[in-house]
Amino acid sequence: MKPYKAKSGATQFMPSLSEIETMDDNCEGFCLACGETQSAEPDAVRYVCEGCGAAKVYGAAELALRGWCYADAKETTA
Repeated sequence: MKPYKAKSGATQFMPSLSEIETMDDNCEGFCLACGETQSAEPDAVRYVCEGCGAAKVYGAAELALRGWCYADAKETTA
């Protein structure tokens, strides 16, 4: 996961493609606000995070579809 600045100026987090694959295998979603994972459907949109309370949890498939991920080092060398 790596931090980035949202349009609002807030720091958010983005998972790597390999993290998305793992989340997809485990039926998990990812919170853009805090970077925590939690149980969620693959197409989850704006679920409330159990960790920080923000409505910023997206399912693994939804993150990949929207392009909210990055290629990590091991993926770029393959």
